[in-house]
Amino acid sequence: MKRQAVAVFLAGLLCIGATPRLLAQQQEPESEEWTIPEGTEFKLQLHTTVNSKTTKAGDRVMSTLIDPVAVEDREVLPKGVRIDGHVVEVKEAARKGKGGYIYVQFDTVELPTGEKVAIVGSLTEIFASEGNDHSMVGVEGELKGRGASRKTQLGIIAVMTGAGTAAGVGPGIAAGVGSIIAAVILPRGKQAALEAGSLVGMRLDRDVSFTLPASE
Repeated sequence: MKRQAVAVFLAGLLCIGATPRLLAQQQEPESEEWTIPEGTEFKLQLHTTVNSKTTKAGDRVMSTLIDPVAVEDREVLPKGVRIDGHVVEVKEAARKGKGGYIYVQFDTVELPTGEKVAIVGSLTEIFASEGNDHSMVGVEGELKGRGASRKTQLGIIAVMTGAGTAAGVGPGIAAGVGSIIAAVILPRGKQAALEAGSLVGMRLDRDVSFTLPASE
């Protein structure tokens, strides 16, 4: 009889000890996996100023998400999450009208849970940038400073060619001289630049998957 009482008592203790663990397991939210597909476009606000004259390869670029991102009607990235990147390549503006350029790759998104997930994203467009009318986004996602226009270059060559012809130099030689002089006197191209606070577009270049707590 005593043995049975002891056994019952011990079994009760085991149940009592297991109950908190069982409750904790039941209360832990399940996780769901989500994938944002390649090609999804984000609108970001930069918090780092970049300029092809001063920015260096490897510099970090910080930004935050302006518009939430949803997948299957679930908001997976709310407004304000951090999306950061780094400068892959940069070249300062040069003479002969060549503008500078900066290539930025976005590489990290911080989830609402605080977890950081690796991404691959590139710049697509400039929505707004105060005082910036001389930078644009190239076809490969690089930020480009505008160079001297083709019209300006041809105009200089035409003037110099005309002057050479008027001076009695053959047309072929005059054209060659005009091209050389144009290359020398063309102004330096514009630096590629974006101020902190600029609104830009980013395209996701690869799928990105992550887990979030299950929605209720």
